[in-house]
Formats: sequence, C-alpha cells, structure tokens
Amino acid sequence: MQILKKADFFGVPFVQNIDHQQSKYQSATGGILSITICVLSLSYAFWVTYLWQSNQMNPKISREHYVSDYSLLDLSEDVVRLLFWKDYDNKIDPFANNILLPLVIYAQNNTLTEAKIIENPLNTTVGDFYIPDMKFGFSYYNGYIYTSNEIYIEIVLCSEQYLKPGEKCASPELTEEFFAQANNLIIVEFYSTTVDPRDGSKQRGFQEYYVSIEQKLCYVLNTFFKTNLFELQNYFLFGTSDYKEYIVDTQIQTQTSSFEYCKNTFQNDVIAVIYLGMKGTQEKVILEYPRLGDLLANIGSIVSILFMLKYIIMFINEHYLNKKILNEVISYYYPEFKKIQITKNWRGRIVQVRLNQAEINVRSYMKFYDKVSKQMRQKFSYLNLLYEISRFSEMNFGNPIQFGIKINIPQYKDSETLVSQKSEKFFENNGILNEDDAEILSQARSNIDKNFDLISEELYNEVDYYYLNKIS
Repeated sequence: MQILKKADFFGVPFVQNIDHQQSKYQSATGGILSITICVLSLSYAFWVTYLWQSNQMNPKISREHYVSDYSLLDLSEDVVRLLFWKDYDNKIDPFANNILLPLVIYAQNNTLTEAKIIENPLNTTVGDFYIPDMKFGFSYYNGYIYTSNEIYIEIVLCSEQYLKPGEKCASPELTEEFFAQANNLIIVEFYSTTVDPRDGSKQRGFQEYYVSIEQKLCYVLNTFFKTNLFELQNYFLFGTSDYKEYIVDTQIQTQTSSFEYCKNTFQNDVIAVIYLGMKGTQEKVILEYPRLGDLLANIGSIVSILFMLKYIIMFINEHYLNKKILNEVISYYYPEFKKIQITKNWRGRIVQVRLNQAEINVRSYMKFYDKVSKQMRQKFSYLNLLYEISRFSEMNFGNPIQFGIKINIPQYKDSETLVSQKSEKFFENNGILNEDDAEILSQARSNIDKNFDLISEELYNEVDYYYLNKIS
C-alpha cells in the first residue's frame, strides 16, 4: 500500500484557510479578469467551431509529382466543345448547311481509326455545340506512362461519304458565299475541373480558343491536357482519404499550315485540326482539412495566451494579500490602527489621515507606517510566528488589561518619535530600556499587582515595543 501511495502523483496538499471565509486569497479585480478571460475563451471556441462546421477554415495543401494510371479520371463530362460563332442572325452556319463537317478520329498505337462525324449537337441559345466522345488510352514503359490513344478533331470540307443516306453537301454557290463571309470563326471550349479547397466540392471552368476558317489554309491546335489527383483528408478524427482525378488545365500549341500540307498528312480536305493528348506525369494535391485535434490545438493556443494574464492576476492578488496580512499584524500590535481612516486622490496618493476624528500629519503617518511595516514584515517568517505564539501563550489572557501598543503620532507636528513624553522621561531617568527592565515590567503587567498601578500604560507599551524589535 505504501508503494502505491508513493506512486500516486495526483496527491493534493492540505491547505489551511487564511480566514474563515476562504482558503486562498481572491479579489474582485481577479474575479473580473477571470470572467473576462473565460468569456473571451468561450467566444473564440464557439467562433472557431462555427468556422470549422461551415468549411471556412483553409486546409493544409501539399503537392507532389505522381504517376497515375488514370483509373479515377472521369471523361463522361464535357471536355471539348465546338461552336461556329454567329455574330449576326443571317450568317451562314457551315455545320448546319453541310459546308464543313466536324469529324473525330481516334489514334490507337499510332494507327488512325475511321473518321466519324460528331453527331447529336447540343442546342443552346448561342448556337449548336458539337461534343466528341473522349477516349484515351495509356501504357507504361520503363516506369513512365504514355498516352497510347489520342484524339483528332478535324474540320473538313463536306464529303457525302460521311453523311447519312439521303443527305447532300451544300452547293458550290453556298460554299463560296460562306467563305466570302467575314469573320468565320470556330470557338473551341476546353473544360477543366478542380476542387474547392474550402469543402472539397467540384468546380468547373473553361478556356476559349478561336480557330480561323480559310479555304486555302489549315489551322492546327495541339492540345495537351494536364490532370491532377486530389487526396481529400476530410474526416473527424480517424478515417480514409477520398480520391478524385480531374483534368485541371490545358497546354496549347498553335500553328498554321497550307491546305495541301494538311491534306497530304491527314488524307482529307482539312481546314482545321485539333489534336487532343494527355500528359503522362501529373501532380498529386493533398488537402488536409482541420480535424478535431487541430481544432483543439487552435483553440488551446489562443486560450493559453489569454490565460497568461493569470500571472498578472496572481501578482495583484499577492500584492493585496501581503498588504492585508501586514495590516492585520500591525493591528495586533497597534489595535488603534484599524480606526485610521485614509483618503487618497485619483493617483492613489494619500492626502488625508484621520484617527478618532482627529486629523494626523500625513508625513508623520508615512514615517510611522514605513518603520512599522519593515518590522512587521520580518515577522512573516515561520520561526518568528512560532516565537510569537509561544510568547503569547505565556501571557495571562484573563488579564483585563488590553494587550497592544498605543499609536502616538503627532497631529500637525513634524516628529519622528513614536513614544510618549512619559516614556521619554523614563528613558532619561533610567536609560535605554534593557532586557531586565523589560522582563520586570512584563511580569508586572502579566500579574496584576497593585504596586504597579502607578506605572503608566504608555510605559507598558514600550515593553511590547521592545519585544517587537527584539524578534527582528
């Protein structure tokens, strides 16, 4: 049992009361500051919790290079859209009138598939969007990933081999009228997806590029998609990460070639070519959202700073505690000290001192208080307390004579003495009070003796004053 008791580091000390009201000194100033600190701490805790629940706290974001197999990449959403720009109502649309055809070709291991027309346009208020199916293939070589399947979108002159049965290409007159139009542009929109860092939700954006249409030129747009793998560590305390993979950006290289060059290269009457490829190496983005531990650490750091004010409160309480005990000890030796009334100005300086309705010289009071305070502070030691207890226990407390030293401070006089004139006469006649004299007078005061009735009370006070100085 003794070993277990010694191992207990949760032991508590026995605390004695300062008085009957409290075991430790507490002040109103400390109470005000304590309540203020608690209110501020709770307010900050509620505010941080609100920010956490409403996803307004920024996560920690780290990045690293990563080689992905693109298994999480979702290409079902729109990535590329084509639209002929009609800046006025009567402008000829080459796609709607079979002047130009949007074709899609897939390259599988450097082998081109058969070209197919992009059908089922998306009708909107700004025009018809042509959206190709995104089909990419990837392969590994020496630890690196490569795009094995690419996509080519070709804008070609109309050929009936790509049309449905019964459909025909536009007449040469309409074709010539179309190329004679000003500002023939095809808008290519590249859509990207990223993650909102606040809550991990998906965000969409797009970039626009313009392809000029001219009959004798071929416009080439080489497009490389950049992808990111997002790891979302968004859980309360423990859990698994959520992974998302998106196309986040495009890198585009443009060039203009002759119509004959593109015709020989792609074996078709090509006006514009859009190459779509994928960059093999991607970036992995880790979003670590604040967890419960981070939340508590955030709150705890601010609360700790606020509670550093406790040292100021403890200093204030210590000051007032020492002052209170000092005044109490002085009152034991000088009972009249409790009757002293002090008036201070707004700066805390003493401007008036009164005792028994009589005004006392402030300078004399300060000299008295400073001198007595120095003597009383020496009694705060443990040995002096034991000595005082033993000395008081030897006295006859049944003695009707009140124990205590009478305060003798001149009223409106510049005097530094604290003894009465009768005591001064006693010193003149008998010399300085020595230990034997003090012992005789102390015994006489303890034992009520009629032979000592004529001895003044002020002289008895000098006896106590002697013992008071003797202890220190």
